Amino acid sequence: MLKRNGPSRRGHAAKLPTVAGAARLRRGKAVVGAIILLACAALPARPTAAELHGRNRLDRSIEAILGRSPARLGFWGVEAVELPSGRRLCSLNARHLFQPASNLKLFTLATALERLGPDFTFLTTVEASQAPDADGRVGNLFIVGRGDANFASSRVLPYAGPNTPRNTAASLQAIEDLANQIAAHGVRQVTGDLIADDRYFVDAPYPADWAVGDLVWGYGAPVTALAFNDNELLLHIQPAPEAGERAAVWLDPVPHYYRIKNHLQTAARGSSSNIQIARGPGSMTLHVLGQIPAGSPEQVETVAIQNPPRLVAVLLRRDLEAKGIKVEGHVEVRRLTPAEALHGTAQPPEARVVLAEHRSLPLADDIQLTAKVSQNLHAEMLLLTLGRELEGVGSRQAGLKVVSALARHVGIDPDEMRVADGSGLSRQDLVAPDAIVKLLAWMSRAPHFRTFWNALPVAGVDGTLADRFVGTPAQGQIHAKTGSIEHVDSLSGYMNLPDGKLIAFSIMADADPLRHEAAIAVLDQIALKIFEDASRFPAQ
Repeated sequence: MLKRNGPSRRGHAAKLPTVAGAARLRRGKAVVGAIILLACAALPARPTAAELHGRNRLDRSIEAILGRSPARLGFWGVEAVELPSGRRLCSLNARHLFQPASNLKLFTLATALERLGPDFTFLTTVEASQAPDADGRVGNLFIVGRGDANFASSRVLPYAGPNTPRNTAASLQAIEDLANQIAAHGVRQVTGDLIADDRYFVDAPYPADWAVGDLVWGYGAPVTALAFNDNELLLHIQPAPEAGERAAVWLDPVPHYYRIKNHLQTAARGSSSNIQIARGPGSMTLHVLGQIPAGSPEQVETVAIQNPPRLVAVLLRRDLEAKGIKVEGHVEVRRLTPAEALHGTAQPPEARVVLAEHRSLPLADDIQLTAKVSQNLHAEMLLLTLGRELEGVGSRQAGLKVVSALARHVGIDPDEMRVADGSGLSRQDLVAPDAIVKLLAWMSRAPHFRTFWNALPVAGVDGTLADRFVGTPAQGQIHAKTGSIEHVDSLSGYMNLPDGKLIAFSIMADADPLRHEAAIAVLDQIALKIFEDASRFPAQ
């Protein structure tokens, strides 16, 4: 199960440090494969005697932190370097492979920034084969998705902080806006079908090794080119006033999408909470069972939508008919099969007339949201968009080819990284801390570093780091990406030191026997030790 961090209070972000130099990405050719080999920026291969002395001191401190905890039974990798010099501060198992969890998003987001650019936008359209006739009739109506993860979303953009509530009414409003545009074009009747065109991506909604249990939840939502509300619904759970009564359970913003079988009981005040949510593969029935104590606050979980493109089309049909526009045909979904993509046998779309459109905010806003809240679907959709825009195929393999090309351009050792998806949820993902640090070092000199820096969660301030490092010297001074899946935790990013120096670091824990909260406490001790040590012993 993916572990998620809860919201906390906000603070003030640190000022962006100045890092000299700039590098521009060169277009390169990459090797296609089921598993993509990656790599990153060159750093000194052999430290000086002074560096070795300083590094050994810090390494011993890190090993002492691990030695005082059952964390020592797991496998830990740590590396930190000073920028722009590349002076190593510490290195522990830094070239060994670890499961990165959501630290893998650093590669996806960096590649999207450097290959698509921060101003790239996504377009969703509604199209017909011809303009409406004199009586306002059109044949088939197509709603075409092109990878906009924020279309019909309840997320507030630009990102406004960890305590910003989601606006579920906005997700429905986006579809109604399309219906309004269609009506304004004079359409009065759709004589054909209403078709959700999802062919911008190849139909492969899940990486091969995502666990079945993950697919129930919003963090394991299917990857589609036409999305709705992060391809998830909010499941609200509220205890009844008295013990023994059935708890209240409802979905938002589409209450009747799933049939809910509610067996969740309200338990006595002060008792333990045990809520279980289950849905079989392909099922439209959601089971909610267990118990929730009376008097406990409302809980909100996210559950994946089974067929997001179809839901978008159904909602559009509803809005059209509410405006008096009759849809005579059926709702359909058209997808691009892997075989069609491989052999090039898909029929090209006929010429169409655009009746409505939705243009996204710039990519920089989505990258910030994806990094701050660690949004898996958005990272996966970005990966497929990279494949479609730069390789001509909206597939996972094509997207990984683009990521591989950036990594080779950076100069990563091919043995340091193997990647299977864009979000880090796959257990096939393997990355060395050294590879992540090299990527971070290269990005610090890249044209869009400021956007990358601003997108990362800030310690004790926002995103998934909002409630970490609070009240420590590192609060507001660490910009880093978190990562957690079962028995795996990671934190990689930048430290802004009091003297203005910048540190790139990566801390990764694999096969960690601790509970999530305890593992995070150890990881944060290590990060704080690096920050304090680097602050006390600046480079000469």
